[in-house]
Amino acid sequence: MFHYLWLAIAYVGGGMLLADMNRYEHIDTGADIRKDVSICGEVKDVRETTSGDVLTVQVRDIIGGKGIHQNFNNLKLLVKCGNADSRAISGDIVVFKANIEDIKDNPNSFFAGYKDIMASKGVFYICSLDNGKINVIDHHKSAMALSREIRNRLECFIENTSLAKKTQNFIITVLLGDRAYLDSDTRAIFADAGVAHVLALSGMHMGIIGGILLFLLFPVNFTGRYKSRIMLAAILLWGYAFITGMAPSTVRACVMVSFASLALVLERKRYVFNSLFAATLIILTVSPSTLYDAGFQLSFICVASMAAFAPHLNPLDRKRSPFSYKVVSLLVATLAATCGSWVVSAFYFKTFPLAFIPSNLLLLPILPFYVAMALCHLIFMGIGIEFSFLKKLLDTGFELTEHFLRWIGNGNNIETHVTIWIVAFWFGGLLSFAFYLNIVRWRPLLYVGVILTCITLVSLPFQSGTVPDGSFIITDTYRDVAINIKDGLTEKTIRMDKGKLSSLRVENISIIAVDCVLPENYLSPGECDYLIIAGGYKGNVEYVNGIFNPKKIIIHPSVRRKKEKQYLEEGVRLGVDCHSLRIDSPLHCIIEK
Repeated sequence: MFHYLWLAIAYVGGGMLLADMNRYEHIDTGADIRKDVSICGEVKDVRETTSGDVLTVQVRDIIGGKGIHQNFNNLKLLVKCGNADSRAISGDIVVFKANIEDIKDNPNSFFAGYKDIMASKGVFYICSLDNGKINVIDHHKSAMALSREIRNRLECFIENTSLAKKTQNFIITVLLGDRAYLDSDTRAIFADAGVAHVLALSGMHMGIIGGILLFLLFPVNFTGRYKSRIMLAAILLWGYAFITGMAPSTVRACVMVSFASLALVLERKRYVFNSLFAATLIILTVSPSTLYDAGFQLSFICVASMAAFAPHLNPLDRKRSPFSYKVVSLLVATLAATCGSWVVSAFYFKTFPLAFIPSNLLLLPILPFYVAMALCHLIFMGIGIEFSFLKKLLDTGFELTEHFLRWIGNGNNIETHVTIWIVAFWFGGLLSFAFYLNIVRWRPLLYVGVILTCITLVSLPFQSGTVPDGSFIITDTYRDVAINIKDGLTEKTIRMDKGKLSSLRVENISIIAVDCVLPENYLSPGECDYLIIAGGYKGNVEYVNGIFNPKKIIIHPSVRRKKEKQYLEEGVRLGVDCHSLRIDSPLHCIIEK
């Protein structure tokens, strides 16, 4: 046990050193290095969306006003090309002018997290190019640029097939790992049903592809070279991981498969934890910052949980009833992975799906057959042969799966608020159980695990931070007066009538929006809590304040800036509480329950 301790200390120390050497860089806060600056960098990724290309650029140089010049080694920038094709590909060296801003969460929504997710990937800044003008000055041939080019060609090939559009997007996602093709509604359906992991390339996908490769290479066994078949499958699996972008979860799966294959070839005993920790060591040595990636954390925890607990949870004997043992193993593996990862998922995504067990039990056994059919269909299409029954099966299969997941996941999610202390207590308990079951049967470890688990479960109901239902945001959208109201895990948007006087009541709070000219001697409909003045109103603050007597007046962005300034000055003179959505940001109103 002391060897584990020394190895852990050495590993953590080496990780801290590598993380410090490869830390992400930040830009100075001065306006001269952020406003209207010239940026030179290498395109690392290109994502095509309906609103234009989105590039991830590794910045090399930034030249700002007054000739300020900065060089960078590890700075990433998200570039949005508004309604335009950038005509850039991975590996291009590009130059463009833009304003750099910090990535922020959407202020018009209660469901934040985008900033943290991008920060985990090392992206802290964003810029927008309305004209999409980017000058390509060179091209850097790299392995990842080649990977992206191959993946783009395969995606174009799938898009040109006769499959339904939704089926194409799903196949691109599960085969090539590009989730940009799926719309937000489809992603939400999978997340609500607790099977969002199906959309992210992971060990499960690599296992399916590996099984298909072993099946296709079965004739090699007739030559008596079964070991060559295993090693060849492992090599082809690395090729597949390269094409799909070498995501941490796929690299982890490939390293583990390689070690398992090597053990079979050398006729040595396999130990899953050795393979898992070796894969983690390789990934974090190459890219230490991957440690903060939510996908990598969930992938590692799921595999570790299945390895530590699944063999001990299966009550059946493998030799006496092998088929029943495999069926139960699927259930206990799902339970182990969920018990291990739920706290991390809740920490990042603030939700927990209650229907994850039936959803996984139905989808996971079907997915390998679906992927195999999709590969067969694409291979036949590649050689000019199309089987209509395969197309029908793929389209109908995805349609039925989507209907089932929508039905089972509807209303079966609970909102959670998990702090870092809850995460620490839960994993402390899991580690105690894991050591007790797999290393040494020392009873105090069992007691510690039970105590920490109980502390976690008892503490959960007392965690604060979840926004109560009924809370609302008066948004800063320019076109109309829009109010987002929180309803469980969704937000519904209420749009006030344009060019009219309209009212709304949320819980016990009354809201009135004035977007028209009020007649003289207008009779008040009663007092209100919030009065929104929009661009259609042509009077002054004193008049509407005398009519409605609001607790707060909100000035909508549709009001011209000069008029807005007059309203604010008048509000100060009258002692009226005024809030400008343009200047002071959207107004959040939290309903106390």
